[in-house]
Amino acid sequence: MQGARTDNVIRLQQRPGGVGAGLRTALRAGRVEIVSAGRDPSLGFIGGDPYNTSVFTGLVVPSAPSASIGGARYLFLLARAQFQDGEQGVRLVGIRQYLDLVARVAIEDQPTQTFHKEILAPMFRPPDGNVSWHVMIIPKTARDSRHPANADSFIFQDTYSPSLLFQTSAPYSPPNGGRPWGTPIGASLGNIHELRYPWQKDTTEYALDIPIPLPCDVALFASVRQNDPATNPTGTGLSAQQIAALDPEEQFLVAFHATAQYGRIAGSLVFKENLTEEDP
Repeated sequence: MQGARTDNVIRLQQRPGGVGAGLRTALRAGRVEIVSAGRDPSLGFIGGDPYNTSVFTGLVVPSAPSASIGGARYLFLLARAQFQDGEQGVRLVGIRQYLDLVARVAIEDQPTQTFHKEILAPMFRPPDGNVSWHVMIIPKTARDSRHPANADSFIFQDTYSPSLLFQTSAPYSPPNGGRPWGTPIGASLGNIHELRYPWQKDTTEYALDIPIPLPCDVALFASVRQNDPATNPTGTGLSAQQIAALDPEEQFLVAFHATAQYGRIAGSLVFKENLTEEDP
């Protein structure tokens, strides 16, 4: 009897006007955002928060060009949300994408200086590199991710937290032939080739309205072909007027042509849950 009464309470909580009306409970989580956060080697000695972790928003793209590792693309899991069968009305309402360029300049008798440039032009890519983004539905299954080469934000095959996924660690190769796990969510989100959903947009939660088939996991992957700086344009022969006409990303590539590469990548998924009634 006690179990049946508990079930009734849960069902009443989900009904419009029920005991959970207007409350944010475990069954009424409201709007949530899952954001990439991973290990940043540059924070090893100073920490990234009051808990003295080396964690920062986003994941660092390895500097080895894809051309130097047999053309392999780096496969990142940027964000993953897990939903169970008992949840109601889950919808994907927004996505954020972040990508930047990094240049490391070694100056005699000084520490290497690092410069970043956020990529804002949605179609920009260096000559030898590109990035694709994939929102996937993953069934409630588990893969064995145990491996002696596992490290923070670097995991064998599959994981539930933001990480670079690998099949072999040295030389690097991605799992699943470089393709993200799961089934494309549809709505043209299974294979995105541009920065369609800017990181700094303040109305991200209103960009989409896609129902999620439960139970499942929803994951945002990115596949990165790391560019070879040797292919970057040098700007040789261009006038100052022509340099000034370039987009900021192209100017950065020209200014630091010897080292400029993809640097940091991040993403987020925004969900609205348990829509059994209108928001108060």
